[in-house]
Amino acid sequence: MHSAPPLVLNDGYARGFVLVLLSAFCYGLQPLFAQYAYAGGADPVGLLLVRFCTAAAILLLFLRLRGIRLPRGRLAWQNLLVGIGYGCAALGYYTASRSTSVSLAVILMFSFPAFVTALSIAYLGERTSALKLLSLVLALGGVLLASGLSLRGNLTGILWALFSALSYGAAIVYGTHSIRHEQPLASAAMVLLGCALTFAVAALFWGASTPSGASAWWAMLGLALFATILPVALFLAGSPLIGSSAASTLSTLEPVVAVTIAVLLIGEQISAGMLGGGLMVVVAAIILSRQGGTLPEPALVPVPVPEEPDEGL
Repeated sequence: MHSAPPLVLNDGYARGFVLVLLSAFCYGLQPLFAQYAYAGGADPVGLLLVRFCTAAAILLLFLRLRGIRLPRGRLAWQNLLVGIGYGCAALGYYTASRSTSVSLAVILMFSFPAFVTALSIAYLGERTSALKLLSLVLALGGVLLASGLSLRGNLTGILWALFSALSYGAAIVYGTHSIRHEQPLASAAMVLLGCALTFAVAALFWGASTPSGASAWWAMLGLALFATILPVALFLAGSPLIGSSAASTLSTLEPVVAVTIAVLLIGEQISAGMLGGGLMVVVAAIILSRQGGTLPEPALVPVPVPEEPDEGL
């Protein structure tokens, strides 16, 4: 009698899963840095302008020292367009968080996996399964519980949050399905430049207040390094390996991380809803981690060849 062969998870899928999971964790650090920037007098446009300009400058300097060239031609424009999409998402999310309740902004912003999944299945032919759909429902439900259900807010904040969700979802779908990444870090620089361009234009129309004081500027540097460059690189390197639906669902870990940071480092109280929501997101992540075998063959997945990264909010 022969024993069944052990289940081996697709190596590329497992690598992508871990990369996107780490990316979500890093993005979850944003509230920690942003609170110091706001305390220093920054507004959302000023904070994000400094964030992406600083991140782009650091990454460009790194690429220059390593002798890595920026992408050219069509790839350069494609990554710039992705950056504009990410920039619009960040603008909508940060503006919504300041003009309505943070809970409502988070809930609406993290509805983007529903847009991504529907578009990917309906128009791009991505495979789905009952378990993948279940993980999506669990993840979105976990976000609702972990973030809370304080739905107070005005129409402007609601529209900004929905705009953020749509922009983020569109950038994920386009970046995953339309671009064959070559050198992740070089492409990431173009994405960051697209984000910086978005806020330069926003500053021209609405103005911008930048932070003052050493602590605020150190926070901005931390935001640029640990909640921008690093997660952007991780996400763009990992998302093509697992597909846009899985990547967007794993990204729902971000608000749970943000809540944990708020409890441990900022002193907020944790509730039963936060604990329940966190458990639901973890279960969703476990289900997704076992779905590697349902993906298309590696040749059909836009796997990065030597070169690219970036985004997020």
